[in-house]
This record gives sequence, structure tokens and C-alpha cells, in this order.
Amino acid sequence: MRLVKSIVLGAAVLVGLPAAASAQPRPIHVTFGGGPTFLAGVVGDHFSTGWGPAIGVTFEGPNHRLGFQFEYAFRRFHSENIVDNIGGVFTAHHDTHQLDFNLTMNLTHADSKVRVYAVAGPGMYYRNITIEEYVGSGYVCDPFWYICGSYPITSVLGTRGGWDFGFNVGGGVGFKLGDDDNAEFTIESRYHFVAGPEVGGQLSNGTKTKADGHYIPLTFGFRF
Repeated sequence: MRLVKSIVLGAAVLVGLPAAASAQPRPIHVTFGGGPTFLAGVVGDHFSTGWGPAIGVTFEGPNHRLGFQFEYAFRRFHSENIVDNIGGVFTAHHDTHQLDFNLTMNLTHADSKVRVYAVAGPGMYYRNITIEEYVGSGYVCDPFWYICGSYPITSVLGTRGGWDFGFNVGGGVGFKLGDDDNAEFTIESRYHFVAGPEVGGQLSNGTKTKADGHYIPLTFGFRF
């Protein structure tokens, strides 16, 4: 009888070990989600609110307070019948491919059911403008379309874009799912600034304007 009790107790301990281990916070987390991206500044006059997914990997330190995150996100914005600065009308869409390298900081205790955190860091952003149709005078010069010159009255003008440097800063809240300390539902918002190129110089006054970008995504997702 003592042997049977020992076997049963040993089996119970072995079964419980994986569950206990899984409940411990892991140093590596995968996040994915998506949601709307709002525009600020002049770029908001050219495009509507965008949408897109994001996926990232976070490596946390031994105390689970600080971490490093790599994140990729794709977002698309549309433009319908937007009038440019000299009377032309555009139909287009604008894509962004985001590569961020962030420092993360957990602001609440590791045992808390609600995790409040902050995120900030530099990144590289590939912004691609596809002009589907332009109707106007034939002369276009607008930094947010990445063009300045003479074009046909009605045509598909093609795709223009390039890599630009930027940074992001923001934070979010994670709600633990069940008894697993590593599974969360997250709500997050950040401000992204992208330093755009100078476009212009062919206007009558020779002025140039920078096509900077101001993006504010609101992301709903999961972390494991």
C-alpha cells in the first residue's frame, strides 16, 4: 500500500510540474494583432484612416521589467477624390511597412492580472504610394505623393516610395487570460513619426516640403 501511495504521489508531482512551469513568466513572448491607424498632420489631409496587422517578438530580462522588442507591421491607407495643392484630383493608396526596434518596460508587478507597459524605440519605415488615377492640369507637385513634374491629364502614375527613418513611443494594457501568466489580450496605442524626404523645387517659388508622416495605430491583439 505504501508503494502504491508513493507511485500515485510521484505521478501527481510529474503531472503538476509542466503546469507549474507553464505558469511561470517566459523570457520570450510573441505578439500579434491589428486595428485602425489614425493620421495626424498634413498626411491626414491626403489619406483616410488605415488598417493593418502587426507581429512582434519580445525578449524580457531576468526581472521581467525591461525587454527588447522587434516588430513588423503593415498598414494601408486610401485616398478617394483628394484635391492636391494646384487643383488636381487623385485616387490612390498608401502602404507602410514598419520595422521597429523597441525598449519595453512593464510598469506593474509580474503577478498582477493587468499589465501596464510602455514602449519606445527607433525604426525604419518603407512608405509606398500607388497613384491609381490623376485628373487635373497635367502638372503635379505634392510631397505626400512623392512626385513633382508634368504628367498626362488622366493616367495611372504608378508606384513611388522609399525607406525613411522614424521612431515610436506609446504604451498599452495587457489582460491575463485564465491561469496562464504568459497569455494576454492587449490594447495598445503608439505615436509613430517618420522623417520623409524633401519634394518640390520645381514650383514657381522653388520651395521644398518634407513629406513627414505622423501615424497613431490602435492595436488589439494577443501575447503568448
